[in-house]
Amino acid sequence: MQKVPKDAKMTDFFHFQRAKDYNASKWAVFLPGTGGLRIFKDTTHYYDVAEKLNAEGISVLLVDNVAAYKASKRDVVEEEPAQILWTLEEALKWAKQNGDIDPNSEGSIVGWSRAGLGLIPLANDENELKKLRIKSIALFYPANGYEIQLKPKVPVLVLTGGKDRIVKADDILKYMIAENATIKVYDDAYHGYDVASLKKGKYYRYIPFISKKHYLLKYDEEAAKDSFEQLIKFLKK
Repeated sequence: MQKVPKDAKMTDFFHFQRAKDYNASKWAVFLPGTGGLRIFKDTTHYYDVAEKLNAEGISVLLVDNVAAYKASKRDVVEEEPAQILWTLEEALKWAKQNGDIDPNSEGSIVGWSRAGLGLIPLANDENELKKLRIKSIALFYPANGYEIQLKPKVPVLVLTGGKDRIVKADDILKYMIAENATIKVYDDAYHGYDVASLKKGKYYRYIPFISKKHYLLKYDEEAAKDSFEQLIKFLKK
């Protein structure tokens, strides 16, 4: 996560990227993983993915949710799933108040890795989905540390790698096979397989210099290409 200046406002971490043929009723929200909108030194990945959607007429609200939550100085004791959902709701309010998103329209959410902690329970919550006007959810290698069984009330697309050791495919298959859910496992792909800046691969530790286990993050061009094709097809339904 990027450093959050003391004088930063929550809305400093909300970014709206308009589609080429902008229509306020066609939108998606991006919720990134642990590092926010920055993946190691890469600050463009999520914006590059948003451009692919923009070319298809879908505008994107990018939410650096961990930094935004910290900047909000929200004085409530709540676990990470609740933090993610509260920040998502605030980001959508902001985009609607700015006129970027039609408040009467429905859109989708795309989440990566740790965003799954909030998005898996959201997918199961019919009332919250209606409140936020969410019609579908796509998840790249979603974390599910609370081991919640997916019972989605909207269509869900899950894209993950068979060699991922951070979010294991076996765990996804254990908890996320459900009616209304489509799961695609790329057998030879690792965590972060869609991130082009990870072409050479990079090892990650949960706690730098302390954690004994380290996990490989690595780009897979073929899996990434197919994933983005699957994502666009899914979001345009």
